[in-house]
Amino acid sequence: MLAKYERRAYIGNEEVWVGKYRKLRNLPHWHLENELIICLEGAARIINGDAVYSVSAGGCVFCQSGNVHSISAEDDCTLLVCLFNEKLTAALTDEFELNTPLFQDRYQVRERLSELRFELFWKPAFFVQKVNAMIVVLMSEIFRGETLKNRGRKSAVKNPYKNLLNYIDAEFNSITFADAAKFMNFSEPYFSRYFKRHSGMTFSQYVNAVRVEKAVELLNNCSQEGVKSVDIMLYCGFGTLRSFNRSFKEVTGYTPRTLPSGYVLNLRSLPSTQNIDDPTLDTSILLRE
Repeated sequence: MLAKYERRAYIGNEEVWVGKYRKLRNLPHWHLENELIICLEGAARIINGDAVYSVSAGGCVFCQSGNVHSISAEDDCTLLVCLFNEKLTAALTDEFELNTPLFQDRYQVRERLSELRFELFWKPAFFVQKVNAMIVVLMSEIFRGETLKNRGRKSAVKNPYKNLLNYIDAEFNSITFADAAKFMNFSEPYFSRYFKRHSGMTFSQYVNAVRVEKAVELLNNCSQEGVKSVDIMLYCGFGTLRSFNRSFKEVTGYTPRTLPSGYVLNLRSLPSTQNIDDPTLDTSILLRE
């Protein structure tokens, strides 16, 4: 069966999502986030890569970014599922992986994911900073306590779409549609369809969004009075000030001069990225309590 690409739709600037499921069942899929799963009760069968793992209460499975995986939980099984931006734990997960993704909860995973879920639901002051820090601390403790092995280049081979996004991120100010199609070794018509199917937007829309993201980072790192719009335009790869200002307003809702201090752009929460392939079957129940 062809594995589906899943993009999590985030509501705001947070980099973490936590869901509580009863009898969660989904198709083989992969995503750019890391995923941490803990079984609260019952039992589930989790396929991660080429291996099958049986988990019961207190059992955890960690699926690293890009790994194809699926979950088949029994009717009485309850799972907490946490997805988070791979960049948050890049210092750990880029170089290492768990020797086995299955481990027992010796790290208060249940309590800490429940607290993350509470923060994300109620959104108290500075909740984004807190949940980001919490997941980094939790994963640091897990990687410190479990046996590790070098990750190598396995994930890069399995995930050409992820490689493409990394390529766009590195060459954002000069990349062209033809460059990207050549990078994927696709014809341009096929690449156009492929990119729209995976990203939910056209290639030019995505590149413009990445360029605006870089502009936002530059404005946050420099005083707005000390940087000229034309310099930002050139650095980010826009051809004219008009196109830069138009794209900036479309993506952020602000002009470069009215951007709030500390504004964070999350590409995954853009309206144009909401056509999401959801591998979760309809029989799964997302619990609210």
